[in-house]
Amino acid sequence: MKKTLILFITLLTLVGCGSKSKENVVRVGLHGGDQTKSWNYVVEQAAQEGINVELVYFSDYPQPNAALNSKEIDMNAFQHHIYLDDESQQNGYELTAVADTFYSPLGLYSRSIKDLSELKDGDKIAIPSDRTNGARALQLLQTHGLLKLNDAKLPDKKDIVENPHNFDIFELEASNLPGALAEVPLAAINSGIAVDAGFTPSQDAIKLETLTEENSDYVNLIAIRTEDKDRKDLKRIVELYQTDAVKALIIEETSGASVPVF
Repeated sequence: MKKTLILFITLLTLVGCGSKSKENVVRVGLHGGDQTKSWNYVVEQAAQEGINVELVYFSDYPQPNAALNSKEIDMNAFQHHIYLDDESQQNGYELTAVADTFYSPLGLYSRSIKDLSELKDGDKIAIPSDRTNGARALQLLQTHGLLKLNDAKLPDKKDIVENPHNFDIFELEASNLPGALAEVPLAAINSGIAVDAGFTPSQDAIKLETLTEENSDYVNLIAIRTEDKDRKDLKRIVELYQTDAVKALIIEETSGASVPVF
């Protein structure tokens, strides 16, 4: 009986330790294969301070915020300010941006043309299906004279007021845009996804956004739940991220496509 009791207490202790260990893991949500080198560096640095960080990769844009809101992860780093604000408003999330990371310009890419003047009347143009990056893509198309929009802050296709060449603008989930280039002459692709697809944005994009005061809300960020804003472990992870070493890794792994802003 005594041996049985000791065994039972030991099992309880092990279960308790396992639960505690699981609770002490800080889970960071990322999109696709983005930022692997920079965040692996943060994982290594945090481990030296006794902070256990686990990177969790998601395949499409809505997932990391939903997971953060439902407490499946503790922070995420994949989106810009406009996307976070829109997602929070649309879904009732109470999420907060705690740090800026980098600016990743949207670009216009093709595997069949070298210049926008080569587009033909009625050609298909693929853009991201999420509201904010879709709006961003339309604004980039307007900047380069392919169409004209009304004054909507987040325009969608119904806000196109002039389309003289009758381009067929259609939406795809962002990660599917590079693959669409096998069938369409032009797609608007975020730099992180473009790099994952083998593009070097500074060399391969027909046109790239430039960072201005007007589009500074497209700077990427680290987000947490608002209720966790005083958590010391999350603050320390942000500090470990915002270092010169991480700046260099961001530039290296994106071939200079993303510009650190800290």
